[in-house]
Amino acid sequence: MTHLTTPLLICIIVTVGYRTLAVAAYGQNPPKRPHIVLITADDMGWNDVGFHGSNQIATPHIDALAYDGVILNRHYSAPMCTPSRAALMTGRHPINVGMQHYVIDSDEPWGLGLDQRIMPQYFRAAGYRTHMIGKWHLGFFTEHYIPTNRGFDTHIGYLGPYVDYWSYVSKMNSGTFEGYDMRQNQFVNYAANGTYATDYFTSAARDIIAQHGKSGQPMLLVMNHLAPHAGNDDDPLQAPQETIDRFAYIGNRDRRTYAAMMSKLDDSVGAVYESLRANGMLDNSIIVFLSDNGGVTRGMHSNTGSNYPFRGQKHSPWEGAVRTAALIWSPLLKDTQRVSNQWFHISDWLPTLASAAGIALGNSSFSDIDGIDQWEALAYGTGNPRQRLMNNLDEIFGYTSYMENGFKYINGTTLNGVNDAWYGETDPLDQLPDDEQYLSSVMATRIARAGRLDEKLISYLRRHATVNCGNSIATKPCNPLVKPCLFDIINDPCEMHDISDEYPKRLRGIRNRLELYRLRAAKPRNRPHDPEADPSKFGGVWNCWRTDPTKAASLQDEGDDSALPPPTHSLAKDTQLFVIIPIVVVGIIFVIGTLLYLSNKNIIKLCRRTKKQDSATTPSEIPTDASSPDGKAAADAAFSSKIYVISDRDMDR
Repeated sequence: MTHLTTPLLICIIVTVGYRTLAVAAYGQNPPKRPHIVLITADDMGWNDVGFHGSNQIATPHIDALAYDGVILNRHYSAPMCTPSRAALMTGRHPINVGMQHYVIDSDEPWGLGLDQRIMPQYFRAAGYRTHMIGKWHLGFFTEHYIPTNRGFDTHIGYLGPYVDYWSYVSKMNSGTFEGYDMRQNQFVNYAANGTYATDYFTSAARDIIAQHGKSGQPMLLVMNHLAPHAGNDDDPLQAPQETIDRFAYIGNRDRRTYAAMMSKLDDSVGAVYESLRANGMLDNSIIVFLSDNGGVTRGMHSNTGSNYPFRGQKHSPWEGAVRTAALIWSPLLKDTQRVSNQWFHISDWLPTLASAAGIALGNSSFSDIDGIDQWEALAYGTGNPRQRLMNNLDEIFGYTSYMENGFKYINGTTLNGVNDAWYGETDPLDQLPDDEQYLSSVMATRIARAGRLDEKLISYLRRHATVNCGNSIATKPCNPLVKPCLFDIINDPCEMHDISDEYPKRLRGIRNRLELYRLRAAKPRNRPHDPEADPSKFGGVWNCWRTDPTKAASLQDEGDDSALPPPTHSLAKDTQLFVIIPIVVVGIIFVIGTLLYLSNKNIIKLCRRTKKQDSATTPSEIPTDASSPDGKAAADAAFSSKIYVISDRDMDR
């Protein structure tokens, strides 16, 4: 017994001593927190990057990062800008923070609730310097809502939904308001005027990275590009002419300009990578690139973005709106150069990046986190932590888009279904670059050379990141305005075959779970346009125009539902007429018939009374009503609902 105990004691002493030394060493030289660069494209289509199979638009730097990192082939977001950005910043689903409906126009007094703790606040508390470049779009009606009052140390960019690429003027199509929208922290930045937006934001990123290269502090850089979002309606697509000329093989002029906008965005991604390398930060950096939602092929604020072969586009419940291009690159990832098919929601980025940085989120005093920490799954390829995914539940527009275990449920849609088709197929007359030219462009980048990428590997990854629907899937169309649709989204990613009739039990189960989402959803925070926001009152600049951040919230608490945009009708206007007219006609006939009946009944009673008076002693063969009506109501209980008024301006930003 003694002989066994002695070695055991020695092992325990050695183990404890080793751990003590390790803890001491860790305390003296804690691991450096990684630099995090989060790059967001605005309204970029799934098919507008080369790594998804298209040769139309060259994006060699983005593609090289994708091939050397992890391609997220099932990355999902909300279908519009403001809801997506709210989810990205809070780690919460938009329905749980009241940001699920539509977007914030620059003249609307609302924003992401001040009770929500957002990404830069977590990272700054952990010792990070936090920076934001580009688009905010989470509210600025009071100064309390601007980025530098929400956790960002610096902000260089614009506060509203979009601006002109050169002049930084933003014109709201909802009215006549227009003004300059460009900031350096809380101050108006006129120096940017005349510089192409993508180039200006890239230069700002280089400066920030260079500062961190000297200081050694960990950096969180959120870079929200304007590109390739459309600018103002009078000149929506803009790029330097020399860049546009490089895409002369694209016949459609607007699509050619869009390609140039994407090319400038790709140059920016390459410049950020190079700046991290030149400042000695690359080996300890995480780069994420994603689009906030799908492209806009047609309609309002169209930028010709292509989500092909997916169905739908931005501002719809379909894959074209919510399944977005995304990638993550980092030397800290252990399993790279692969295509990941794990389900990933935009709300997952906060807990995932916090985990990579060693930041514990827990249950904050502000809110709970809906997103899932997927760092281990990304870093090591260990599985699929997420099985359910809520794209959006909007009871005002009247639609739901939800996924569970590979099944996608859609009920209702937007704009009476005008965005529900398949768009963005490449013009067959365009003479596109061939695969060899594409491979050469990617291989020429420093990213590809550093990652030792070869043409065989690139071709393999690209093939597995390309979605092909083909003709093997039977077509059974479904109109979600008529009944709910259910799709096997793994085998039918283009949403061509409705299987709701084949899986009624699963459909019921999903609907029951959705009711739980609905019951806990927060009330939308949307507020109506405010004339006091007029930039002409502030020297032609979009500016904070209120001083009390609680005013809008208090109006909501008092139940002022008139501020909310209304539910849209589920039926088309012409269909509504066919339904409403017969109802009105039947109603009129019913009223006339009732009046005639009551009139005849009174005449009969009058005749009976007269007869009774004339022959009081003569027994009648017909019993008479000796009593008058008892006055009891026979009508149903009245149903009242609040009706909202909406204007045609409620399209998309």
